[in-house]
Amino acid sequence: MTGQMILKTDRYSRKDNKHYEGAMTQGNGYMNMRASFEEDLSGERQDERYWRLPANVTLEKIRNPISKWGVYVPGIYGRHPLLGEELVNLPYLPGVNLYCGGERFDMDDSRYEGYEKTLDMRDGVLRRRVCWKTRTGVSVDIVWKRYLSLTFAHCMVQEVVLRSDKDTVIEVENFLDGAVTTNGYDHFVSVETVCENDLEMYLELDSGQHVFLSSRMEIPGVEKGHTYVQGRRIAKRYPVHLQAGKEVTCKKTGIIVTDADEERSAPGASDYAVSDLVERAAQYRDEYARCENGYELHQKEWERRWKDADVEIQGDDQLQFHLRFCIYHLLRAANRSGNVAIDAKGYAGEAYFGHYFWDTEIYLLPFYIYTEPEQAAKLVEYRYRTLEGAKKNARSYGYEGARYPWESCISGEEQCPNWQYADLEIHITADVAYGLLEYCRITGDRQFLKEKGMRILLETARYWMSRARKKDGKWHLEGVMGPDEYLPFTRDSAYTNYMAAYTLKKTAEELSKLTSDEQQALGMREEEPGLYEEMGRNMYFPYDEEAGFIWQSDDFASYEDIDFERVWKDRSVPFGNCISQERNYRCKALKQGDTVMLFYLFRDRFPEAVRRNCIDYYEKITTHDSSLSHIIHSIVYGDLEESEKSYAHAVKSMRIDWEEKGAAEGIHIANAGGLWQGVVCGFGGLSGIYPDGSLRVEPALPEHIRRITYPICVSGKRYLVTVEKDKAEIKERE
Repeated sequence: MTGQMILKTDRYSRKDNKHYEGAMTQGNGYMNMRASFEEDLSGERQDERYWRLPANVTLEKIRNPISKWGVYVPGIYGRHPLLGEELVNLPYLPGVNLYCGGERFDMDDSRYEGYEKTLDMRDGVLRRRVCWKTRTGVSVDIVWKRYLSLTFAHCMVQEVVLRSDKDTVIEVENFLDGAVTTNGYDHFVSVETVCENDLEMYLELDSGQHVFLSSRMEIPGVEKGHTYVQGRRIAKRYPVHLQAGKEVTCKKTGIIVTDADEERSAPGASDYAVSDLVERAAQYRDEYARCENGYELHQKEWERRWKDADVEIQGDDQLQFHLRFCIYHLLRAANRSGNVAIDAKGYAGEAYFGHYFWDTEIYLLPFYIYTEPEQAAKLVEYRYRTLEGAKKNARSYGYEGARYPWESCISGEEQCPNWQYADLEIHITADVAYGLLEYCRITGDRQFLKEKGMRILLETARYWMSRARKKDGKWHLEGVMGPDEYLPFTRDSAYTNYMAAYTLKKTAEELSKLTSDEQQALGMREEEPGLYEEMGRNMYFPYDEEAGFIWQSDDFASYEDIDFERVWKDRSVPFGNCISQERNYRCKALKQGDTVMLFYLFRDRFPEAVRRNCIDYYEKITTHDSSLSHIIHSIVYGDLEESEKSYAHAVKSMRIDWEEKGAAEGIHIANAGGLWQGVVCGFGGLSGIYPDGSLRVEPALPEHIRRITYPICVSGKRYLVTVEKDKAEIKERE
């Protein structure tokens, strides 16, 4: 693996600190942890309580400007009175404070030299080093190191290495802090603490779930420490006698278990459940302690994952680095449970409350389908597990079938606190069906389609039949919001109608393949396949044949034109900040590619002239306020052989999180999946598979990129694809 694989900063800044916390987030498939400092930062409270109100997250000003601790276990959610089910920020597990002569080391208050913080994306290890110039005149070199074990999923492994230039005593404080809130809200119904050999904390959440955390510090030659309890914080402080020039390594192991874990033996609120959590935590710690090569096993697993996902680019080091940044976060955010998906911030922040959107199917699923099909299966499994919630959601609106919520969470019921998105962005129901069909087509997983997927297809088709209205021989969907969230209540959205029509026709096709016994077991009515085929075939589509142009919606021309130069004077801020939402909702100003998205999802369905007409028109009025927008334009421009425009949009996409320091509230994980698609499916030419199952590769490399090599998995077989200007080589891997 060549190229830069280290995320690095050598300057601490209060302005940028929160960004690096998000950008260097760690994860191992069970838990995720923001890269906050181990020690406290003076004045930056983590237990502040406030009401975070429903708002446009793109334009919202977030609290905790300097630092926000974040320890998240996907599937562990609380109940917020305004925001619905939300991912809970758990007690701070990696806490370590250092004291010398009564002075506590503090990045905001101490004198230090040689600061450096890195995340090695090859193995997910976070390191920080600094030379602390204490008030007592002692210089202490400190190196912090931590990782979340891929082999022992419940374990956080941590070290603090100390070396001083003079004999001195450093007090090392291991702490576990439950005084944290999530979006300003306290989800902990009760917090019980034990502070003996280990620090232990048992939580009951307002969701009824239970969590147990423990932390153990081991220091050579030091056995006893002083215990401190202050509210929800428990700590143990150890005196470490440093001899000048000699290193001392303090090792810490943190454990998290919950009664939502798939390996639990006694779920529920009972005394036995508590003891089960304690016993499992001890078991996991002992298993790790007995393993003599824990890091090596962890490292090998990272090597395997990179082998199946890494993309090598020759000729563009900048794109190479940013793409690997994205792949790292896609790998570490992938949850190994089918109970949950991947939230919009990649479990690296709380901005979207831990909710799942259409991003799952359209932006994330392709990466996992082609690199980690087992993980892709988890994502489609999540939609099946929440089918009952989607059916309940449809009933609440007065419709049949299943209506997938705009914002999903653990129950599958609608969690979006903003009515316009919750009520109107119904395209997600088609997105779910589309993603399921793509998963089954590319992986060849017909078993999932038969046993579970068909239920999703049937129930979503029933929703469309109930939701649409037939007039003059055509089916219409009125009062909807497409992916462009700047226009609500549109009539016959091109994206929504086309996606609904496509999934209806595919559903009818798959239903017709079932035997009569299978149809009966599914609860299908005899007339349904024919109804859905007719509905899909006759869904209205706002296409002007004479002009060769697709309107974003049938009523799009009636919206007001806007003078962008006059209204949007400061292009460093989103367009939405420069106009009232009421006026925005009446204007031809798009948040992101909408109709343009169809040209990527259905690359062979639209003539070149139509695609050119549409992207030329819509690009001029697209603000790209959404992080999802640029990469789709990049791919479509590449298909039109406009490589300069294609690359320019890819550059804007790749800069969002790391270069533009946009990760303070978490990773734009959908953009990460989008950039992978932009490089592999755009520049790299992967256009899917032919009917015979072979790969379809048609390179569209920008002029300066010499070669792209990427691994692909299709129908259980792994390939290595190498593309150059007008050449593609496909080799099957062992």
